[in-house]
Amino acid sequence: MTTRWWEYVETNLRNRGLSPGDLSEMANVDRSRISEWKRGKGVSLETARAVARVFEVSPLEAWVAAELITDEEARLQRARPDPADFSDQELITELTRRLKRASG
Repeated sequence: MTTRWWEYVETNLRNRGLSPGDLSEMANVDRSRISEWKRGKGVSLETARAVARVFEVSPLEAWVAAELITDEEARLQRARPDPADFSDQELITELTRRLKRASG
């Protein structure tokens, strides 16, 4: 039974040219645990966080892949808006507003 978590792990290993053994070593996870993931066993928050560090991604991404939190819950954790989500005009308007406020 392939799980979302195992698909996530397998895809990231392949994309990074890593083996399950590499992941075991880098995340300090027993190799038998990785075999259990392949057979459908779940993962803990802390282990998913360690795997996220190896893959250089947000722990939220790994937790969603492991189905420990939902996509919606992950979005709630992002309190600050991403400036990349705003148009150039919106950024200019906000910067102008702040500069006017700062200069009195």
